[in-house]
Amino acid sequence: MKFNQFGKLVATLGLGLMLAACSSNDADNAKETGKDGKVEITIATWANETEAKEFDAILDKVNAEQDEYTVEQMVIPQDYYTKIQTMIAGNQAPDLLWLAQEYIPAYAKNGAVLDLTDKVDAQDTIDMADYLDGSLDTAKYEGKTYGLPWIGQPYVVYYNKTLFEENGVELPSEDWNWADFTEKAKALTTDEVYGFGTTGNPPLAVWAWGEGGEIVESDGTIKLTSPETLKGLELAASIITDPTVTMPYQEASSLGVEQGFVTGKIAMMVGGANDDVERKVEEAGGSFEVGMAVMPAGSQEHVTFNWTASTLISEQTDNEDIAFKALIDITEKMFDWKVPSPMASKVDIIGEVNPYKAYALDVIKKSTEISRGFNNLPEQNEIGGKQWELLDTPVLTNNNGKDDLNVKQVAEETEKAFEAIIE
Repeated sequence: MKFNQFGKLVATLGLGLMLAACSSNDADNAKETGKDGKVEITIATWANETEAKEFDAILDKVNAEQDEYTVEQMVIPQDYYTKIQTMIAGNQAPDLLWLAQEYIPAYAKNGAVLDLTDKVDAQDTIDMADYLDGSLDTAKYEGKTYGLPWIGQPYVVYYNKTLFEENGVELPSEDWNWADFTEKAKALTTDEVYGFGTTGNPPLAVWAWGEGGEIVESDGTIKLTSPETLKGLELAASIITDPTVTMPYQEASSLGVEQGFVTGKIAMMVGGANDDVERKVEEAGGSFEVGMAVMPAGSQEHVTFNWTASTLISEQTDNEDIAFKALIDITEKMFDWKVPSPMASKVDIIGEVNPYKAYALDVIKKSTEISRGFNNLPEQNEIGGKQWELLDTPVLTNNNGKDDLNVKQVAEETEKAFEAIIE
């Protein structure tokens, strides 16, 4: 899930999770045993068709290696969170469920998922110290562990290496900055090609972090109008709204940034390190070579965004101990899936797990080292929704095409909206 997608999501957790907080795990939400005497465990995922088949293969291995339980996947590829909340409200929640990092605080605060701190500390199957810096924090709320991250997706810059070379533009270096990025994008922009394209990636927070700023601190302190944050937002706006650098938002939105990159209309784009960009270029005819670079550095910090997701246990499960065993077994297997693992010891095998990424191992390793997530709060989805409406959209569209964007003004308006949301 891309940032610009979940940034648009407005919080719908209230009713469902209030009901969840009042529910009891006495509900008949899971069968105790199947015909073979094993406990039946259900895990909800948002996997697409291909991913669901791959994940079923993982579950088949897990099921074959023990005799206590059987895990079955509940695939919800559309409206995942709405359907999960409906199941929670009806005391029909799955035993295990995937949650993206921005949802975990709200589910934890409202008692919809179990505090796993003691169980995690007591197990020794997964080395918790092996988690990359910051990854495990995204599965915590108020210092307690509620899930196990299974993906760590640092954002990187994909670039059309062939186009760079044909135009005599120097390839990105490991220590390039946003000035370098802008210079290269301008050099690559022609009547047929834009140097950069975005509909929300990277998150504006990346520019703020790079200048020493922050959107919201972990304690809820709003920093949108701090000098450092404003400097980062101004930098973002200067790049995004410049038609000699970046494809205008309406065109990028209509075309699709990834599609624009694959078809050679966009020279650089930002995406997750494990996005299927190389494969899609190959399947489209492979007319150019894809390159990958770390996110450009800010003046104060070299940083990128890290999107994570975790598996958690529903408060409604009838089989807490077995559900936890399944969680451990499944998570351990997922670390060798095609997705980028959040474990330090797995970074070196990325090329083995996904051969399309073998060429970029050094870039991915560097990106994991400089990556971080948001300071997620229980109100994160309301915050994200308001930010998309009041800040991201004006910046991306240059104030809806009026070409009169006032970054400080929209930041101040967004900060006021945040103040009304954060408790």
